Amino acid sequence: MPVLDQVQNRLDDVMKKVAADDGADFVDLYDHTANNTACDGADRGIGGLLENSKLELLGQPVPWYAHPDEKGRDLQAERVAAKIEAVLNR
Repeated sequence: MPVLDQVQNRLDDVMKKVAADDGADFVDLYDHTANNTACDGADRGIGGLLENSKLELLGQPVPWYAHPDEKGRDLQAERVAAKIEAVLNR
């Protein structure tokens, strides 16, 4: 929907600016997974943002976007991993 795309683009612009101002890198997950929403159940992608991770590392939950679930989140994990690789290779 064009209106929602415009809203998301504005939010992305704000998040990119804040990330850049703080010396961080922004990973635009919605750019590639906007059609995967919380309503998609097991196929959801970005819609699961607030869910707790089932994986732990040193007693702390690993952010859900850093690993795949059975279906949807492997899309985000690939984008995040690519950004991490780019940052480490600078």
